[in-house]
Amino acid sequence: MIKQVHSFSRYLPVNREAERWEIYCNDAGYAQSLAGTPYPPLPENHPRDYAATVSTGRILMEFQAVYISAGRGWFEGADKIRHRISAGDLILLFPGIRHAYSPDIETGWHEYWIGFAGNHALRLYENGLITPDNPIHHIGLNQDVMADFEQVIQLCRQQPPGFQVLLGALVLQLLAHIHASEIQSKTTHEDSEYVETARSIMMLHIEDSIEVEDVAAEIGMSYPGLLEVFRDYTGLTPYQYFLQLRIHRAKELLRNLSLSIKEIASRMNFDNQYYFSRLFKKKTGLSPSEWRRTRYGDEDET
Repeated sequence: MIKQVHSFSRYLPVNREAERWEIYCNDAGYAQSLAGTPYPPLPENHPRDYAATVSTGRILMEFQAVYISAGRGWFEGADKIRHRISAGDLILLFPGIRHAYSPDIETGWHEYWIGFAGNHALRLYENGLITPDNPIHHIGLNQDVMADFEQVIQLCRQQPPGFQVLLGALVLQLLAHIHASEIQSKTTHEDSEYVETARSIMMLHIEDSIEVEDVAAEIGMSYPGLLEVFRDYTGLTPYQYFLQLRIHRAKELLRNLSLSIKEIASRMNFDNQYYFSRLFKKKTGLSPSEWRRTRYGDEDET
């Protein structure tokens, strides 16, 4: 009895509207590669050279995200080292970089993939947010990531009006979920509690201010320890985070037109109005009076 192979693939035309959004999906699909069978399954569903090169070495002209939801295999990237791949691993492939991958013959695997391109994707690459130096992401069997792939597959099947723009948005969401999953995997439950406690202390002192070293001491950590945990968790130092909270609170107070800039600076416990104004402009691009005037039409400069 021949086992049924579950496979789906779509190679999509890209219209001008999708290109203007600067991130778009070229292709997507999934495949169940059974143990003891050749890889890839159903090669006729892919471009002519796909079956001959995916496990021996190929270079793409697009980015791809390949997610393994079951089974085991290997991946070889720019470092020419064969890395082990297991269920829950996601591989990011980059244009112009040779790579190869394949499931183990003893286990096979289930894979999802999305191919994407566009200027926004290139900027993520250039800014180091996605990098070929780190192509393998151990995110586990992540429900958010799986849902992203499933939504992409559904849109590729149905292709409703505007589906290409929606696919581009899902690609960005997928990359964000991958990034968030990796941050979460590096953060222990204890570290999360430290960060949440530090945030609570900052909120209590948002108007009267507090030194971040005192925040660390209050939760029983050294400042370097809190700095490392906080930066890994939020992407900001404790000082940067607290300053953003205070600037946000100042914006809320600026909505009250009965309060002068000087009164707000005093209420927020800044040393003086001028220091407050300089700091506010550095963080927002506008002075407090300019920020208030552009939103509420108030002319008060004091």
